[in-house]
Amino acid sequence: MMDSPDHEFSYSGDSVRGARKMLLVIALGALALAAACSPSGPNGPGQSSSTLIDAAERAPALAFDKLEADLGVVPASQRGIYTFMVINKGQQVLQVGPVRLRVEQGCDAAETVTGKDTVKPGETVLLPIRLGPHRELGPHLLWIDVSSNDPARPVSGVALRFQVAEDGAASATGPRLRVDKEVIDIGIVPFDWPLYEQFTLRNEGDAPLVIQGTPELRVEGGC
Repeated sequence: MMDSPDHEFSYSGDSVRGARKMLLVIALGALALAAACSPSGPNGPGQSSSTLIDAAERAPALAFDKLEADLGVVPASQRGIYTFMVINKGQQVLQVGPVRLRVEQGCDAAETVTGKDTVKPGETVLLPIRLGPHRELGPHLLWIDVSSNDPARPVSGVALRFQVAEDGAASATGPRLRVDKEVIDIGIVPFDWPLYEQFTLRNEGDAPLVIQGTPELRVEGGC
């Protein structure tokens, strides 16, 4: 019987390095496939980008009927109320407040609400700013900062401008009608945005004032 020849296997250094490279490539490919199939992504366990977008769309969203208003020239002794409207454009309840009033120019002759309010989706709440009498002449600029649970804008602001001038000569006797504001410039607003404002009539004379008839609304431009 013939003896079976001995088989000897030898490996060169190049063959070993080639095998290691092949194993490394296979391992990296397996890791990439596992990461792609895993429900956990870069946004955290179980959170895909579409989930985060859906959550943002369902969140409360604070908006205003106007972002700024210019009252023009107002007499120093004039008192009145200017009103912004807070709108919830989101799909969850909006928590509004606190509200902070900042004077950027002029003096602090204004006050606003300090408490908190709740606004349901699609609903509104009024934010009144009480003005006057004014202690300083010249330009005034007020900022109203509104905090809320809107995740996109936790603090939003609106601006109110006006120029304070000296009071005109008062009539000697009789009633004297004064309106808290005569003109309002609110700039550009979306066509489907709700708007709100109120005007206060005051008798500053020394005799009773009788208002006859009903207020008339006239459209000078637009519809």
